[in-house]
Amino acid sequence: MADISSFPAAAGELPLRVLTFNLWGIFNSKMREARMRHFASKIDHYDILLLQEQFSVEDFETIFRHASPAVQQSYDFCRFRSSFYGSGCAVISRYPIKHVFFHTFPLQGTPEMVLHGDFFANKGAAMVRIMVPVPAPDGGAGTVQEVTLYTTHLVAVYQKVSQLSSWRRERYLPFRISQALSFANFIMSTSRPADRIIVGGDFNCAQRSLEVQMLLILLRRHGYDLRSALPPPRALLDAATTTQEQESAQQLFTYSYHNAFNAMKTSYFKLLRLEADIPAQIDHIFFSSRVFTLREFAQCPDVAAGYPRTLPDGANGLVVFTNNEVYVPPQPTWYGAVWHSILTGGRRRPGNGGKVAQHDDAAARAEHLYPLSDHYGVAALLGMQVEVAGSPTSLAGPGSEMRGAAVSALTPDEARVVQTVVDYLEDYVCTLRSQIKTTRYLAATSIVLVATHIWVLHRLSAMEEARTAAMIEQLYDIAAANTRPPTQVGPQSDRLEAVVRGVGVARDWVVGQTRHAVGVISTAAGRAPPPPAQDRHEAVAVQAEQRTTAPVVAAVDDAATAPAVEEDVAAAPRPNFRAVAEALAVRPLWASALASSAVNVTAAIVGTASLAIGMFQRAGNANILEEQVNQLKKL
Repeated sequence: MADISSFPAAAGELPLRVLTFNLWGIFNSKMREARMRHFASKIDHYDILLLQEQFSVEDFETIFRHASPAVQQSYDFCRFRSSFYGSGCAVISRYPIKHVFFHTFPLQGTPEMVLHGDFFANKGAAMVRIMVPVPAPDGGAGTVQEVTLYTTHLVAVYQKVSQLSSWRRERYLPFRISQALSFANFIMSTSRPADRIIVGGDFNCAQRSLEVQMLLILLRRHGYDLRSALPPPRALLDAATTTQEQESAQQLFTYSYHNAFNAMKTSYFKLLRLEADIPAQIDHIFFSSRVFTLREFAQCPDVAAGYPRTLPDGANGLVVFTNNEVYVPPQPTWYGAVWHSILTGGRRRPGNGGKVAQHDDAAARAEHLYPLSDHYGVAALLGMQVEVAGSPTSLAGPGSEMRGAAVSALTPDEARVVQTVVDYLEDYVCTLRSQIKTTRYLAATSIVLVATHIWVLHRLSAMEEARTAAMIEQLYDIAAANTRPPTQVGPQSDRLEAVVRGVGVARDWVVGQTRHAVGVISTAAGRAPPPPAQDRHEAVAVQAEQRTTAPVVAAVDDAATAPAVEEDVAAAPRPNFRAVAEALAVRPLWASALASSAVNVTAAIVGTASLAIGMFQRAGNANILEEQVNQLKKL
């Protein structure tokens, strides 16, 4: 571990090595475990480490386990968890931690943007007070001075603002402004302007952004004087006149395409088209300029060669971890070995230890080196003013909080920024109010649609059963009609009876005429007709009559019995065709109208609840923003 006394500092100052770093600990980040193990070797290069995206407790434990024994024994580790996924904020300090507190921002994004994840992280700001021992100049008993640390991670940007029609259309801008205002209020509520304050984190916005400007304006208005460790690169690029100056300004970006992870085509944000503007300087360190002085960090081992450690204005902070230094060997596969053997003919590179082989090994290893994160870190060497003996802490007594902290009026530029923010937030509040009305209409429409759907399902089911019952009844009548004799009934029976009576009269007339003719013939011949002949004629007549009337009588008899058959069929009980139709229309439980209605009702409840949550969440956001707007109007 490096001795802190070896770093340059002016008389009456104690050097503090500070780092802020987004470790990219999101669950789907690449090579996470290897990067965490490698980062553990960097801890003893710094005294104060303000970390972001430490979402997993396993990652934090990995860092601790792979740190050197000296770090494990002498450094304090503190991680801040919140809500479902966690804030990701963490602090590692060489000095003892006295107090910790985490403040959750009131605005977190929108719940429906699940892929962004910011709403479920419950982001906020962490406050840590450390006790820094200060040795006495004469070697006697020293004092302990209190330093207040803050780290935060604001909502990310998921759009290329440069490609939008207006900066006002950036989805999460009002949320970051609100979080910056909440962060400023949190700092003012937990510290005093004269305290030793160091702020670091991933702000997801540049120094010239409305978010950072409002943070600094609000703090300055209440007596704080915070300065950035890094100069804004855009200003340097605008003022650059040479290629070297442009290259120096480019090295001040902390989120860049020079980072291998951001250049990958398979990047998570590229695949989902959620990229922000690159390059950008979104990681910052701010410090109280009254009690800290920015010194040249000449002995920082994690800065790239050729980095501009000093600028014409003096010393500045450093952008670190820009080199690819995490070695992740490729995972061999059986098909890869087969193809390698086929392409090389089974030959192996001679391992004679020559320069060519060593160069090839170095080149092959370089292909599998990766950066520590998709962000670069920011480091700074701060010279802390040491209080005189007899003043053990920065909280030196009444009135010390306003020491040198006279409240100043807003400059014209600051007033213009404040007015821009006020107008923008007021417009966004109106947008939220409009969205609240829309969610109400959607909820009411959802309920009406589900109720209508249930009624339509019920009516369709009833109509289907009625049609089925009518069809079954028709089939039943057809089957019953096919079982009756093919005789004519009703009025046709009366006509048959008249025919039978007519045939009987004709028969009697024919018999009478026949008998009369036989008698006349017998008288003329002088003899009586023989009885056998008479009997024979009568038998012939009777047979003829029977042959004539038999079909008619049979038809009449059948017609007489037909009403009895009809009465038997009519007397039989008819089936319950409705019950038969319901039995035929029965469905499995999962496909029944009841199950369908239950699914619709459940979906309606869930949908309405979601809309209600969105409505309440947006109403809460509108109320919070209105309060913050009122606060800004008082400046």
